[in-house]
Amino acid sequence: MIKFIRVDHRLLHGQTALSWYGATHANCVLIANDDVPNDPIRKATTKMARPVGAKLVIMPIQKKY
Repeated sequence: MIKFIRVDHRLLHGQTALSWYGATHANCVLIANDDVPNDPIRKATTKMARPVGAKLVIMPIQKKY
C-alpha cells in the first residue's frame, strides 16, 4: 500500500531520508528517474543516501519493455 508520495527533483536527500521516511513508517523508497538507473555514480550515491533498513527501488519513469 502506498502511504506517501513526494515529488522532488533532488531525488533522495536528508529531509526525505530522515524526516519523511521515519514519519511515514515506510519500508521502501522508490526513485523514478530516467537518468539515475543508467548512471553508476548517481545510482551508487543514491544507494548511500537511503535510510538504514529501507528497500530502495530505482527505475526509469518510462519503463521499456
